[in-house]
Amino acid sequence: MEKGSKKVAALAATVSERVKTEIAIVRLKIRIDEVQAGIDNQHRLIGRKLMELKKQDGLPKTTEQLLKNDEIITAMSELADREMEIEELRTDLRNIQVDLEATEKQAEETLE
Repeated sequence: MEKGSKKVAALAATVSERVKTEIAIVRLKIRIDEVQAGIDNQHRLIGRKLMELKKQDGLPKTTEQLLKNDEIITAMSELADREMEIEELRTDLRNIQVDLEATEKQAEETLE
């Protein structure tokens, strides 16, 4: 009887940990989507600025001049920051998934 109650307690702890982990995973995925939306917004801003310059015949002849435009420089800097953030979030997500697998394996061993 005592052995059975220990198994139930271990199972309950495992399920609880699994739910917490799944919630953390969902939160990270939502944050990744938000950061990706920011990246998409910066791409649109760069594209919009290029189209404005083209319409005004202000499009530079060389790429170097184009990359000196303040709005484009700011957007590209923001893009680099967002891309680093998204990579960090993906790393966190992978780490959580690895931890979850280890926890599940440990719980299985406990229940045996």
